[in-house]
Amino acid sequence: MPVRLDARLVGDLFFFRALVEAGGFARAGDRLAVTQSAVTQRIQRLEQRLGYPLLERGAREIRLTAEGHDLFAAARNGFDGMGDALLRAERREGRETLRISCIPSLASEWLAPRLKAFSDRHPGIDVAVFGETHDLDPDRMAQSGIDVAIRYGPAPPPGATVVFDHPEPVYPVCAPAYRDAAATPGGAVVLLHDATPWEAAATVSEEWDRWLRVHGAPWDGRIQNLYFNLAQLALRASLGGSGIALGRSLIVAPYRADGRLVPACGEAVMSGLRYFVLVRALPPAGPAAAFVDWLGQSMAGPPGSPEPFRPDGALNRE
Repeated sequence: MPVRLDARLVGDLFFFRALVEAGGFARAGDRLAVTQSAVTQRIQRLEQRLGYPLLERGAREIRLTAEGHDLFAAARNGFDGMGDALLRAERREGRETLRISCIPSLASEWLAPRLKAFSDRHPGIDVAVFGETHDLDPDRMAQSGIDVAIRYGPAPPPGATVVFDHPEPVYPVCAPAYRDAAATPGGAVVLLHDATPWEAAATVSEEWDRWLRVHGAPWDGRIQNLYFNLAQLALRASLGGSGIALGRSLIVAPYRADGRLVPACGEAVMSGLRYFVLVRALPPAGPAAAFVDWLGQSMAGPPGSPEPFRPDGALNRE
C-alpha cells in the first residue's frame, strides 16, 4: 500500500529530522522538549509505517540507512522550504520577527527584563525568545529560523559564527543567612550545581570543578552537592538559603544590589567563561544587526550593582 502524507506522518518526519540533526535520542528529546522515550516511539512508528528501517541497528551513534539518508534530505528540504515561505509571508505583512535562542538562565534573569528597551528603540520589530541550550551553527540556525543565539561556556559551539563575546566573571554566592550559618565550624556546606552549564560539559560538576581548581576548597568539614539541570534553579535554591551557587555576574547583579545574595568566598572570582553571541553570517543584517548592537551596549553597561565583586562577608576559613 502506498504511503500517503498526512498529519501524523508529517509529525513523525519532524521528529526524525530533529533526531538526525541532534545526533542522538536524548539530545533530540531536549530540543523537542519531550522524553527520549517519546522520540524513540515516534521513530519506531515512522519505520513501521514506511516498512523499512531508517537507522542502522547496533551502532553506538546515529547512522542512517540509504533510505534514511534520502528521507532525511527530503524532510530537511521540505521543512526548510516551509519555514522560508512563512518568513516571506510574514515580511510581506510588513512585520519583522527577530528570533533569539538564549540559554534559559540569561533569558529569564537578564534578557527578558530588558527587552522593553530594545522594543522601544525598534517598535517595528517583533521579538520571539526561545530558552535553549543546544549547540548551534549557521546551518542549524537557518533550519530553526534563529537569527541570533547566545551561549555560555569556555568556548563557542563548534562551527558557530561568533559576532562578539562577553566575559562573564563567576563567583560563589549565597543568601546572607546561609553564609552566617555555614561559618559555624564543622557544618556541612551545600554546593548547588548547574549540571549542564554548556553542551560539551564533561561532568555534572564541571563548572564548580573549574572554580575549585583555581581557588581550592575554602571550607572545612563536609561538602554536599545538589544538582539541577538549569542554572536558574540553582540560583533560586541559593536565594532560598539552600546552599552556595556559582553566580554569573550579569545574572546575580540585581540580587547583589538588593542584598538577597552575597559573595560566599570574598573576591574568589573565576575568569575564562564567556557569553558567545552567534549569528548566521557576518556581518549581521536587518533586525539581527539592530539586536546585536543593542545587546553589546547592554552587556557592557552597568550590571545593576556599583561594585558587583566587592565582598561584604565571606565563608573563607583560613
